Amino acid sequence: MADWTFLTRLYRQAPVAPQFLTKQIKNIDFSPLPKVNLYSESNSLTLASLGKVYDPPTPVNLGVNLSSTLVDPAQIYEYDDITEEMIFSQNYNPIMPDNVIASKDYLYAKKVAELKRRVYNRIEWMLAQVISTGAIAYNDGDRAFSVSYGVSPVTYTLASTTKVVSDLRSYVKAMKQNGFSPTHIFVTDNVEKALWDNTQFKAAVDTTTFNVAQMRYDATEPFVNFVAEVKGLPPIYNYGGNIGGSDLITGNKIILVDFNALGIAYGAIVNANLDPQMNPIAADAVSWEENTNHGASRSIFVMSRPLPYILNAGAVKILTVTISQ
Repeated sequence: MADWTFLTRLYRQAPVAPQFLTKQIKNIDFSPLPKVNLYSESNSLTLASLGKVYDPPTPVNLGVNLSSTLVDPAQIYEYDDITEEMIFSQNYNPIMPDNVIASKDYLYAKKVAELKRRVYNRIEWMLAQVISTGAIAYNDGDRAFSVSYGVSPVTYTLASTTKVVSDLRSYVKAMKQNGFSPTHIFVTDNVEKALWDNTQFKAAVDTTTFNVAQMRYDATEPFVNFVAEVKGLPPIYNYGGNIGGSDLITGNKIILVDFNALGIAYGAIVNANLDPQMNPIAADAVSWEENTNHGASRSIFVMSRPLPYILNAGAVKILTVTISQ
């Protein structure tokens, strides 16, 4: 039976790529505890004082308001079975039809990859909620999980005559004045359609980016379609993720995001299958296996405790859009 370090390595090497939002995250934190120490900060832009050479230092109070709270992250804990019947009833390795061992190994890798895909999809769902609502809210009737980051959506009316490019530039300018520089703008389907009916938006695209060199198609990215680049704005994308029949972002939204101020924190995992002394394992995910059904089957487990977060509410601007004819 493979040990957990081998299966975790197999999990990490499985050829499954994170989705678009997850790939934008550069801040990854690993907690030494099952809980996550969630930080929130607010500060104003300040300027260093000047003096002459050999002047004494000037005392300052930077006024950084940093607060931290221990939060229980969401837990992803799932398993899938490999049974004797599965190994012998179907050929899981079409390249080697008569090799039972190869078929079993192929099935192992496939099961681990699919578990990993489920974890990645859930993290993408959580990030989509974070940027589109400023919170994570989950309730399946048995389990509930919620955390809010203090982002307050604002209402916005979009019509054909709305000065939408000017308004978006104003939002970008306001975010920059508070120390954040949005890296992406996301819109939902109906908003994109309304943008192409908007006089100012079409004029801005026609005069700045409507040519072969600038218009592009992100063919390798599920959920995401490039819309346009407009001078003075981050690139605009239509984000239309749908997993299991549920839209990852609901309603009509325009979302400005500085991904440099977003992150994912992972709570440590305590499990005797991983460490007999029950020492915490700090990792993004771990995978292990157990014999079941008197050894006639084997269960492959995966556990992850992710918590996407916004470090500062000023890094995300959410517009709830009313489309007017």
